[in-house]
Amino acid sequence: MDKPIAGYGWFIKCIDNALEKEANQNLQALNLTMQQNRVLILLAHAEEHTLSLKALEEHFGAAQSTVAGLVSRLEKKGLVEAVASPADRRVKLARLTEEGAHIHAQSRQNVVDSEARLTANLSPQEREVFLTCLKKVYEAVK
Repeated sequence: MDKPIAGYGWFIKCIDNALEKEANQNLQALNLTMQQNRVLILLAHAEEHTLSLKALEEHFGAAQSTVAGLVSRLEKKGLVEAVASPADRRVKLARLTEEGAHIHAQSRQNVVDSEARLTANLSPQEREVFLTCLKKVYEAVK
C-alpha cells in the first residue's frame, strides 16, 4: 500500500479552509461578519429570542465593549433591538428582530447547502459513518 502524502490533519485543515471560505462569502452576501452571525444564532435559539448582553459576554468570553459594539452594529442593520430588562432596567438585553430571524434562516440554509455539498460524494451510510467518526475525533481533541 502506498504511503499517503498527507495525514489526517492536512485534510481536516483543507476542509476547514474550504468551508470557512464559503461561509465568509455567504455571510458577506448577507452583510454579516462571523461574530455577528454567531450572535444571531444564539438569539435565535434563546428563550423569546432574547439574551442579556452579560450572557453574550460570557458565551463569547469577550469584554463588555466588544459585545456592546456587536449588538450596536446589528441594531443599526435592524437585525436586533437593544432593550432594558423589564425586571431590572440596569440589565441590557438583545432581542432578535423579525428581519434578524429572516437573515438567520438564510444563513442557516447556507450551512445546510454547504454540508450537502461537503457530503455529496458519500452514500447515506457513508455520511452516518463520517459523522460518527467526526464526533469521535472531536471528543478526542476537545
